[in-house]
Amino acid sequence: MRTRCTLYFCLALATAVFAPGPATARGALGYDQDQCVLKIGPDFLYFSGYQHGTARRKFCEDAPGVGETTFVFDYGQDELRQMNADFRIQRDTGGSGDDQAAAPDGPSVAYLPPRVYPSGTFNFVYRFDQPGNYVGVVTMEGQGGEKWVARFPFSVGGTPLSTTPYILLALAAALAFGMFFFGGEKKKTAR
Repeated sequence: MRTRCTLYFCLALATAVFAPGPATARGALGYDQDQCVLKIGPDFLYFSGYQHGTARRKFCEDAPGVGETTFVFDYGQDELRQMNADFRIQRDTGGSGDDQAAAPDGPSVAYLPPRVYPSGTFNFVYRFDQPGNYVGVVTMEGQGGEKWVARFPFSVGGTPLSTTPYILLALAAALAFGMFFFGGEKKKTAR
């Protein structure tokens, strides 16, 4: 009986650990077929971040560590090729909502001035000296007066959220093993 209860408990624990959680919005950043997509106005940009010395592993939300970081943006639509684009990095002040977390007039850590990129791609290299939470802000301005702003939070040098399921899996496996092993020992001793 005890072994059956242990089995049911482990199954319930595994279900709780691996059940999908609520979706959380990370600004205008999303994913499409394993690519980072940044929604800006009615259009979108493909986004990738790279850190030198991390074997060309790209990131969307969490840079593995401090150091030189390259941000690359590729236009999803041709109309963006005629618009001025600028990019800024701001410290995340912990405000609630996208507007407060990255006010357009807030202090910038780094800034790439506006420019038209007819090739449909631009990049920006910045060296992060301190770990922490930041917000990337892309602004697109057209000659017809349209102005679109996209904000996306990211962390530098923190524990990536993508490792959390593996940590929980290891804890659940250790707990299940311990319950099975020690539950079986008590049963043998009771005989």
